[in-house]
Amino acid sequence: MRIDQKLNFVFPIETPNNGVAYVYSLPIGRVVFESYYSVLGKVFTTCFEGQDPKHIALTAPQVAYPALKTISKADNTWEGTAGVKAGLINEIIRLTSVMVISDNGWETIPMDLAIKRGIFDEDCEAEVLSALVFFTSISKVAPKQLAGTFLEMAGSLRNWQFTSLGCMEFKNSLPTSTEDKDTIPNQSQVIS
Repeated sequence: MRIDQKLNFVFPIETPNNGVAYVYSLPIGRVVFESYYSVLGKVFTTCFEGQDPKHIALTAPQVAYPALKTISKADNTWEGTAGVKAGLINEIIRLTSVMVISDNGWETIPMDLAIKRGIFDEDCEAEVLSALVFFTSISKVAPKQLAGTFLEMAGSLRNWQFTSLGCMEFKNSLPTSTEDKDTIPNQSQVIS
């Protein structure tokens, strides 16, 4: 797989109350990367400390966000207006949309609204953020050949997609799953 800086990252996530949702994220821009390259590089190093690529593909997407928090807190760069939480994490969240089933089919909402609405519980939110941090650190820090290999391996285990489709185009490609009101069985009209 060739990782293009313009590819968008999409993956399904099982939510506690809304079934499967799709997370759709745009890559961070160059300016944001250059502001946080040091911590992203440390996350990349932490995720790739192991020797076995299969083990890395299994565990690294789960530990990327906790690693980012631990590293930036140790460096005293997590908090503050230019901190990792406010600058990098908020930018990743800003660039991310969530597609959930509603009464009218697939609804696209910003990730921060999905969090506020309770679509993601704490564990689900952490899993989504970890996948997004993993994708960001690998796609921005790793050499292209290595990035493609590891994203493909990790992605095949998790049903990840890397697409050039826009958010609306991707949403339109999802299967329709609205209930047809005409197919609801009639209730019995038996009079006793």
